[in-house]
Amino acid sequence: MKKYFIFVLVLVCSLLVVNSYAQWTWTPQTGRFINVKRMPKETAELQIEYARSLYLQGDYKKALKETEKFFDFYGQDPLADQNLFLRGEIKMAMEKWLEAAKEFQKLVSGYPNSKLYEQAIQKQFEIGDKLYERGLKKRSKLLSFFRGKPLKHAIEVYGMVVSNQPFMPRSAEAQYKIGLCHHARKEYIEAGYEYRRVIENYPQSDWVDDARFELARCYYESSLPPEYDQSRAELAIEAIDEFLRNFPEDSRVEELKGWRQKMRDNIAEQKLIVARYYEKKRKFDSARIYYQLIANQYTDTPSAEKANKWLEANPVKMSDLRTQFEQETKK
Repeated sequence: MKKYFIFVLVLVCSLLVVNSYAQWTWTPQTGRFINVKRMPKETAELQIEYARSLYLQGDYKKALKETEKFFDFYGQDPLADQNLFLRGEIKMAMEKWLEAAKEFQKLVSGYPNSKLYEQAIQKQFEIGDKLYERGLKKRSKLLSFFRGKPLKHAIEVYGMVVSNQPFMPRSAEAQYKIGLCHHARKEYIEAGYEYRRVIENYPQSDWVDDARFELARCYYESSLPPEYDQSRAELAIEAIDEFLRNFPEDSRVEELKGWRQKMRDNIAEQKLIVARYYEKKRKFDSARIYYQLIANQYTDTPSAEKANKWLEANPVKMSDLRTQFEQETKK
């Protein structure tokens, strides 16, 4: 039995050695053994066509390996840009979106004179859209893990488009969509910054009106209740007023006016809270300043009526200095 086991073991080892040896061939040109399975096709063109045929057949993993062979054996060939473009397409088919965008970026960075330059950037734009759409779907699912990851990747890919062609029309759209991605992630400061870049860097583009609208919405959504700081509410009003001045006939005007009124109500209510705080502390002069400010500057808010009632119930003789202040607050 022992002899039989040793015989089987020796036989298996011999077969492994023979099989391993069969994969290697001596080449006089290189002066060494070469693994036949790793050998490419006879020319760079044939190698790319073979990899492309595998890609069209749906054998993406094998196609990707064949493009890697191209790098190993034909890395400096003039067709290297085509190989990179093919790798990007393969990874898109595999839904490895960010990796695909990086393959196209290698083409753009390494081969700026390539005929595929424009197509590569267009592919990056398409990838950004795919990631943005996927990110929005994931954000709508409460139990979805890594909900913000596709949007984060979309920001990176759109950034590639803007960097590659900062003065082209589609770069304005890519810049705007970077803002949308941050907005969807509730990164309001970053979103506002990106929207402003659209307005400032692409003032003649078709995306300025949308960027201004989203900027106003960004400040509106990130504003705080009246009990807290109202600086974002003030920024929202400023952005809304800017939109209304530039696009008075836009279909979103009424919606913006509603936001504006809400922000003014909050600001007035916040000042009312301050006025009541001073009143509670028996600092009536300070309280009066805020009540008067509300009554004069926020007449279209519910807080104005409350301020006026307090002022009527607490009349005082105005000094010349206070009369001057009243006149100033009415301006």
